[in-house]
Amino acid sequence: MADPHAAIFSRAGNTPSVQATSTMESLGQGTLLVLAPHMDDETLGCGGTMALHSDPSRIHCLFATDGSRSPAPLLPWTGSPDADLAGRRRREAIAALGELGVAGEQLSFLDFPDGGLSRYHTQLTRRLADHFLDVRPDIVLAPFRLDVHPDHVALNRATRIALRGLTSPPIFLEYFVYFRLRLLPGNDIRRCISERSMIRVDTAAASATKMRALMRYETQVRALHSWQERPILTAERLRERCETPEYFLRSDPSGGLLDVFPRHKARILAAFLAQRFGKRPKDQALAMLSWLSRFGKK
Repeated sequence: MADPHAAIFSRAGNTPSVQATSTMESLGQGTLLVLAPHMDDETLGCGGTMALHSDPSRIHCLFATDGSRSPAPLLPWTGSPDADLAGRRRREAIAALGELGVAGEQLSFLDFPDGGLSRYHTQLTRRLADHFLDVRPDIVLAPFRLDVHPDHVALNRATRIALRGLTSPPIFLEYFVYFRLRLLPGNDIRRCISERSMIRVDTAAASATKMRALMRYETQVRALHSWQERPILTAERLRERCETPEYFLRSDPSGGLLDVFPRHKARILAAFLAQRFGKRPKDQALAMLSWLSRFGKK
């Protein structure tokens, strides 16, 4: 009997192997546990895949941080985040996942401080290990190891360590939120990964559903404050994420950080570090120039 998911789930650029086909079937039918650093990461990286799942009652999502620093001004004297931002983002997550068919009781919130997840590595790893035993997923999905944002990197690291402690670990896939890195081919780090390790999900049939879910994140898709020049998720980025396939890296929790890159490892690491540590100072400098420009006109 033909695999009903073969037209949707495929090895990127290759005929699926037996192992990859098993992973595809689990993505479409098995128990999924999606680990998200912040509310909206899960929908950006996996929303279409979740929407295509044959049984949403088998999808679970865990949010590691409270989301209380997005949006927040780059220049602190220009304003401050909403006092109830953490609560608002939790409500948005429940509404967004509801659009994907995932009920609120299937969501978990750890509420570690947004932007400081690496400081809670031991507690986070322990909480993840406990959650794996409670949910017993077939597949765990976590953000990509070089996903630029420090909370994403911290969650990937804790996930890999927690999975190593399991007697029968689930399949581990990494999803992509921040895949645009300058200095790399096409400015896309996914192009640098061995195709044998990648799974491509054609989410065209779920693009409208994914967009509806993302639009539930009003704090991310709208500029709600005077100190915001544009929303965090622009219309262009929303279209890109909803109209293109979702990609997943099949990962070995015990493998090395750069093992999935067949070549140019030093160049990839340099591009990651430049983006990781250079983006915020650049954004702050641009925000300062914009503020000075507006201040000078008053």
